[in-house]
Amino acid sequence: MFAAVPPEPVRQVVVVSAQGWRSHEATLRRFQRVAGTWRQVGTSTHAWLGSNGLAAHRTRQQNSGQTPAGVFSLPQAFGAVAGGQVRLPYLRITPHSYWPYDPRDPRTYNVLQTRRASDAKWRDDGEWSERLASYGSQYRYAVVIGYNLPSTTYRDPSGEWRTTAPARTDKGGGIFLHVDRGRPTAGCVAIGARQMRATLTWLDPAANPRIVIGPRTLTRNWRQRVASRASVPSSALWQPAALGPRS
Repeated sequence: MFAAVPPEPVRQVVVVSAQGWRSHEATLRRFQRVAGTWRQVGTSTHAWLGSNGLAAHRTRQQNSGQTPAGVFSLPQAFGAVAGGQVRLPYLRITPHSYWPYDPRDPRTYNVLQTRRASDAKWRDDGEWSERLASYGSQYRYAVVIGYNLPSTTYRDPSGEWRTTAPARTDKGGGIFLHVDRGRPTAGCVAIGARQMRATLTWLDPAANPRIVIGPRTLTRNWRQRVASRASVPSSALWQPAALGPRS
C-alpha cells in the first residue's frame, strides 16, 4: 500500500472581487507566495463578469448568465497564438477546436475537443458548443477555470475526447478567464488583452494556481479559502493528455 502524496502548496492566486452578487464588473488582482508571504504581482485591473452577476458554484445553472463564485483550479490554457512562453498545458486552437456543453451528450460535456467526430451527438450551433476560433480576439489568450469539469478524459476511436464520469449537465460549462470585449460575459471572467497575456505567462502549474471569484464579502478572506481548498490538485480536474501541440 502506497502512502498518499501530499499536494503541492498553492503559491499563486488570482482574486476576482465584485461589489456584490449582482455586479457584472469586478477587480482582478494576482498574488504570489514568496517565503511564506503573499505579495501582489503587478497592478489591479478591471474585469467583466457574467451579465447577470455571480452565483455560488453549488447553485449556478446553465444559461444563467452568471459567473460561478468559489475557489477553482486553473488547469489549462488555450489561445489563437503560439504558446511558447506559457507554462500551463496549452492548446493553440484551430478551426476544428470546440468546447461543447450539450446536455444530450454527457460524455463530452465540458470537454475540449480537437475535432468534431462524424457521429458526434453534441450540437455545433453556437448555443450548445463553442467553435473556439469563431470568437476572434476574445480567445486570443484564455485560461480554463476549473468549474464543473469532469475528472478524467480519454480519446475515443472516433477521435472525440470523452469522459466516463460526466460533469453535471445542468450547471453549465465553458467558464474561462479570457480577453474582454468591453462588455459583460455569458459567465466567464474577462480582462484586457495586455493584462490577460501577463496573467497567462505568469501562471505556473508548479505553483498549483487557484482563482478566487466572488463578492468582496467573501473574497476578503481569500487566503483562508485557498488554504481550505489547497488539497484539490489541478491534475484531478483536468487530463492534460487531451492537449495538442503547443505551437
